[in-house]
Amino acid sequence: MNQAYSSPRRRHSPAKGITALIFGILYAAFLLLHDLLPTRMGIALILESVLPWTGIFLALVLLMFVIRFSWLSAIGFLVPALVWTGMFGPALLPNEDSGDPDLTVATHNVGARMPQPTAAAQNIVDRDPDIVTIQELESLSGKIIHKELDSSFEHSQVVDTIGVWSKWPMSEPEEVDLGLQWPRAFATTISTDHGDIRFYAVHMPSVRPGHESMRNAALRRLATTVETDGAEHVVVAGDFNTATTDNNMETLVPPLEDTREAARGGFGFTWPSQFPVTRLDHVLYRGFDATSDEVLERGSSDHRAVLAGLDLK
Repeated sequence: MNQAYSSPRRRHSPAKGITALIFGILYAAFLLLHDLLPTRMGIALILESVLPWTGIFLALVLLMFVIRFSWLSAIGFLVPALVWTGMFGPALLPNEDSGDPDLTVATHNVGARMPQPTAAAQNIVDRDPDIVTIQELESLSGKIIHKELDSSFEHSQVVDTIGVWSKWPMSEPEEVDLGLQWPRAFATTISTDHGDIRFYAVHMPSVRPGHESMRNAALRRLATTVETDGAEHVVVAGDFNTATTDNNMETLVPPLEDTREAARGGFGFTWPSQFPVTRLDHVLYRGFDATSDEVLERGSSDHRAVLAGLDLK
């Protein structure tokens, strides 16, 4: 008597995809709790500076999901994908053209060694901004840029290595105490066609992993100064040497707003200029609506310039 044999059914392990689930949940937790990262050896500084780029881990979880297709691996992918999208997705939405802004503000760290300073200055002048702030003017290239901007703007104020050029008159500069031995920020009142605005030009101390305490202290001092400024319309622009995703920026944003976050259109990375991976240069504001935020094409500095449009409320 012949006995029929049937192939055994493949058993689906309930733990199938558990690796993807664990990895995905851990990555989502990292995104949500990155403020708790240790500052030792610059761990927080490095990871928070490139936080949007950690989305590459989503590709790894997606690969696990494809290989180990199961409801566990699906959850492992969807949870961090939703968290990442909630944190960074709005920045990727397209900017809506709001027409000509009330004023445009440009900021650029021109670097200590710029091989084409005249072209760099002209690149900004060609965009016809109303207000320009430049950092690192102490070098020979900075002095050339200084001269080029003087010929294009009627009004200017320079304190040490920082300068502001404007189409409108400005008050005498008031140095902002950042707790440093040399000036790295000053404020001035600019009498625009739309009323007075308080303008802060800043250049935060440089940082390297494990040595960011001086910059953090300077950020807190700046935040206190701006918070106690009673002006209705305030702009704070320059090189902050910190990314928007750095939790130390929370001393400034909020209460101030960031033109890139408001105007959207991408992450707007500015450094290093050859292949930007983070945004160190910002235009922050109070009493305005941001209409645009554009990162200019690569020049010969290690930073890219930012051009932002603002409408008075």
